[in-house]
Amino acid sequence: MPIDCVLALTYNCNARCTMCDIWKIKNSPELTLEDLAKLPSSLLDVNLSGGEPFLRKDLPEIVAVVKKTCPKARLVISSNGFLTPVIDKAMTKILKIAPDIGVAFSVDGIGEMHNTMRGIPGGFDRVMDSLKLLKGMGMTNLRLAFTITEQNITHFDKVYDLAQELGVQFTHSFAQSSEFYFGGKQNINNPRRDLLEAAYGHIINSELKSWNVKRWLRAYFANGMFKFITSKNPILDNAPGRDFFFLDPSGDIYPSVMHNVILGSIHKVDNFAKFWQGSEIDEKRKKVDELKMPVWMICTARTAIKKHPLLVGIWILKNKFFGYKAV
Repeated sequence: MPIDCVLALTYNCNARCTMCDIWKIKNSPELTLEDLAKLPSSLLDVNLSGGEPFLRKDLPEIVAVVKKTCPKARLVISSNGFLTPVIDKAMTKILKIAPDIGVAFSVDGIGEMHNTMRGIPGGFDRVMDSLKLLKGMGMTNLRLAFTITEQNITHFDKVYDLAQELGVQFTHSFAQSSEFYFGGKQNINNPRRDLLEAAYGHIINSELKSWNVKRWLRAYFANGMFKFITSKNPILDNAPGRDFFFLDPSGDIYPSVMHNVILGSIHKVDNFAKFWQGSEIDEKRKKVDELKMPVWMICTARTAIKKHPLLVGIWILKNKFFGYKAV
């Protein structure tokens, strides 16, 4: 059974990102509470994403359903952070339902760089206001999420340092293309290697200097992302469509946001275990395998890392005590 998923609750979005055209999608359907009640209880990590999830007026009710349906899952809301008053109202309710929920705000640069990347004047200040708001509510499960492009690569380590200064977690991804996600946006993304090496060297060594196991694992993930960007190959095999799935607002179930193979529809699922273990989905997984599409994203890498504790542990020990160099 799957243990990790991303739920795109809506494709409505109030940002105008340079690397994503989801905001151009009009009149998209949205996942319902009934849809979400069909999720498997096996899930350990659930990302509530979009579009912009805080545009869903029923987001507190969504959190309640997912928490009840997937009681073991760690929940994180991914947001652009622009709707501070709306976030205030929603999170006041959500924290009563799921006090340990996480929120990740996209920050793709400092100041005007972020505003340019997200296409919203004053956007950086809005995100900082939202972050300050949630910290004021006592939230500690907060993170800044950076998307690497060739345009903002010089701000990669700056946003990492900002996260350290603010006392929040840092995560990142690489802007890619998808036939069905990102509004079908095709990204040509080739950041300078020397800038990547310098930024990753700084970030990974900083994470490894700590005595926090989670930060060591983030360092390993970051190393994997550097290798993936520069070689297009993941450092560990991962299993989209087996350990992980992506559920889009129309109810279609995909192996990931990159694999354009519809495994099924949540609308037609009565018993998720029966669906996930059926012969029909096995045939579709063969199509996924035939694509031979390499991926390295936090949602797929997380399960791969769990499967290789010895390999990951040796890497951590070696690079923590002898120093990491991005090559």
